[in-house]
Amino acid sequence: MEKWVLKNREAFERDVLQDYCLASDQLFEQFSRSDDTQTISFPVLRALVGEPWNKGLLWRLKDKAHHLFLGEPDESPAGRLLDWTLGYTFHEALKLMEDAHQRQYYAPRLTEIGAMALSPEIAGMMHSLLFIQEGTSESMQRETARLAALLFYSRRLFILYFSGKAGHRPLARFLNDNEALVRRIFQEDYPFLMTAVYGDEPERMHIEAAHSLLESARKQAAGEAVMAALSINPASRAALTLREAHGW
Repeated sequence: MEKWVLKNREAFERDVLQDYCLASDQLFEQFSRSDDTQTISFPVLRALVGEPWNKGLLWRLKDKAHHLFLGEPDESPAGRLLDWTLGYTFHEALKLMEDAHQRQYYAPRLTEIGAMALSPEIAGMMHSLLFIQEGTSESMQRETARLAALLFYSRRLFILYFSGKAGHRPLARFLNDNEALVRRIFQEDYPFLMTAVYGDEPERMHIEAAHSLLESARKQAAGEAVMAALSINPASRAALTLREAHGW
């Protein structure tokens, strides 16, 4: 692992989880769109993937995961496997993007040609080409299914990777500030994430976030985090101490 990554490891870990959640949110929308209309948006996928000179969210996520997890000092199996699933997600999305482009821009052109007066020879070719086009639709279904599975196993691996890291303040601040997003992405696994990280002290997430917010001179937001902690556990000594010290 590069020294600069090792020095900022917690921030990198937070960023990988954040990018995963943001990318998953957009992919989930495309899955729903596919279920409703049997279409996938090529522009959305193109923005997610990006180009070598303008990398998209999934590309940056893949690169960050490689920097963070490959060659970890502790060689965490969960981290190494998470790197694999996130990298595979990028390449699967790249294939889906290409198929979406063909479906969105090439399929209508084939339909237009099919409506023309065709010679028997060209009509025969059209039959074969339509069969190829249908193969693209089947490929998109398989790629969408693989992406859904990769996102599912990635979130399970995040739970294992962050297990026991209750003192991870960048993680706590992200979870505190983006609770709705994280709940939406982790779905039924959200309680397992909280338990894995914070055990029987769920309020600690807000307390650690409050410390991080205070370090950033965001006193009001820190106070809100402390009050959130007290709403979970009114007897929390750490939360009560913070409230008294800062006059909330």
